Order: sequence, then C-alpha cells, then structure tokens
Amino acid sequence: MHAQVVRSTFLSSLGRVQGVIEAKRTLPILSHILVEARGNTITLSGTDLDVSIQTSLHGDIKQEGRVAISGKKLYEITRELPDAPIDLRWEEGQHVEILCAKSTFRLKGIGPEEFPTLPEIPEGAGITIAAETLRTMIPKTLIAVSTDQTRPTLAGALLQLTESELCMVATDGHRLSLVRAPTDTTKGGEVPEAIIPRKALAELGKMLKDESGDVRLVPLGNQIAFLLSDSRLITRLIEGQFPNYQQVLPSPSGSAAVIRREDLQGALRRASTIAGDRATPTTLDLKAGRLVISCTNIDLGEAREELSMEYRGPEITAGFNAKYLLDFLGVVEQTEVSMHIHDPLSPALFEPQKGEGFSCVIMPMRI
Repeated sequence: MHAQVVRSTFLSSLGRVQGVIEAKRTLPILSHILVEARGNTITLSGTDLDVSIQTSLHGDIKQEGRVAISGKKLYEITRELPDAPIDLRWEEGQHVEILCAKSTFRLKGIGPEEFPTLPEIPEGAGITIAAETLRTMIPKTLIAVSTDQTRPTLAGALLQLTESELCMVATDGHRLSLVRAPTDTTKGGEVPEAIIPRKALAELGKMLKDESGDVRLVPLGNQIAFLLSDSRLITRLIEGQFPNYQQVLPSPSGSAAVIRREDLQGALRRASTIAGDRATPTTLDLKAGRLVISCTNIDLGEAREELSMEYRGPEITAGFNAKYLLDFLGVVEQTEVSMHIHDPLSPALFEPQKGEGFSCVIMPMRI
C-alpha cells in the first residue's frame, strides 16, 4: 500500500473512528484501525464488536492495499505532524511508514485478515431521516439514558418511527426524556422499534455535527446502520422490552409555571452548590408570580433564591435532584420553559415553552 493524504482531513477522519476503539482489549486487533486504499479513496474502520464506524476520504493512491494500525498511536502521531501531505506506505511483513515533511515514523502493522468483518449494507434499503432532525434529538435523549448495567434495556434510547413522526425516548427510572419530530421521509422501507445503545448514540451525535442532507437508517437483524454522506455507524441493538413510557407521562393540565430558562438555570447552579456530595433535594416553592429555590445541607448550611415567573396556580412545594433539572435546561434551545408540578410526590413535566417536541419527566425527591 502507498497513499498520500491531506493531513487535516486525515486527522478529522481518524477522530471519528477513534471514538469506538479501545486500547485495553483482550483482542489486540480491536485497538487498531483498518486502513484501506482503493481507487482514489482511503477508508478507515474501527470497531469494539458492538459499535463500528467506517469513514472515507479522498487520497492519492499509488498502490492499493489494506493494513491495521494502532488507532491511538496513529491519531497521536497525525495530531502532532505539521500541516503537510502525509505519505502512508506498507509492504506485507514490514512496518507501516508514516512520512510528513521531515518526520518519519515506523509502526507495526497487523494483516487485514485479522480485522473483524463488518456487515454488508443492502443498496437502497432502509429509510431516510434529515440529519438535522437526528442532530437535535440525540442530546435531548442522552441526558436520561441509564448507566445502570443491571438494567440493560434502559442503557439506550428507544427509537420509534411512524409514517409521520420520529420518536426517541430514554429513561433511567428517575427521569424520562421524550423527543418527537415530524418526518415524511419514511419511503424505502420500515425500521422497527429499536433500542440504540448509549455509546452508539453519543458517537452518532458527534458524527452529525457537520453533516447536512439526509441519514439513511438500515435495519440489519439485531443491528442497525446509520449511513451519512462519507461515513457509517453500525451498532448492535439492545435486546429486550423497553418500559411502557406512556404510562408515566403526566398530563400537562392545570396551571403551568413559565420562567426564563437562563434565570432558572443560574439559580439552580448557585443553590445546588450547597448540596455538596449528598443526595440533597433542591426545593422549588411555587407561589403566585414567583419561585423560591432553596437547598439545605445539615453539614454546611443553606441557600435560598427567589425568581419572578408567570404562575397563578395553587402554592406547591416539591424537591428535585438539581442535576436532572440542569441537564434538561442544558439542552433546551428556547428562552422560556414551562413546569407542570401537581404535587410533591407525582412526576413533574418540564418542557420548552414554545414546543421543540421535547418533554422531560422528573420524579420528585422527598423533602
């Protein structure tokens, strides 16, 4: 193999694949990136056997070939190289040579036959979704994905697709995040309900940052592929039954409290500093036209702050985990949010005031 690539483009592509490979694996090949040079294209592939990423970039191919190279070292070397063309050379049985300006590196390579085979993607299969739709939905859903490995069905987000709507929902048992977006791009096939693992969602979100156009979703049995313009992500799905989230969605009936997002965010951050390492609830005291936020730590002291807001309902006091509230506020794009808090023990509904198709349900804490 002998190929020449633009350093900045190569570094960007390596960064995409870098997210799924892991250095400490029982199989050494899983810490490697497969580099393939064919025609005028260089393809980089990485996998941890659950999530795989493949991305392509233009290259000047002088001799076609394939070799697996340590992903971490290849990325670190490329990051430190000067902004000049990079030459990659490899002959079977020899080291991989990386040449750039006056720098030369020689790394051990592994034959491509040891690299796991990635599934073939049927041509034209699946459905298309606007990249912008997925880009806005993923961060809102990720905040509620569980990290509890004893409940595997909660360790990802449920994706549901109808003829007119795409829905993503996640819950960790203490909060639930639901995002809906209208879509009419379901032609070309059907995607059944699928639970997408946290890692796959996080990596897909990174890949979508600079993506425009459409993303094609292709079911592959117990896997699903997301095809972007020059990259693809393939992930195993989480098996099992996702909880019936419709049962816990509270009704938005009654008086809603409407408040500026930045005001609430700032007040919660200040008040929660007194909580320390304790699982101390932050209290929201809703009164006509105002909100009192307070937090008490028996070891340190207490904090209290009052905000103006639009509210004409009955006085209600409820305690919440401030982190959950801040996670919600951190992904809201509107300037105002609404709160539907019915009583101190029932799930509370938090939403952007002007829609976004985004709802967050948070369970209160006992005060």
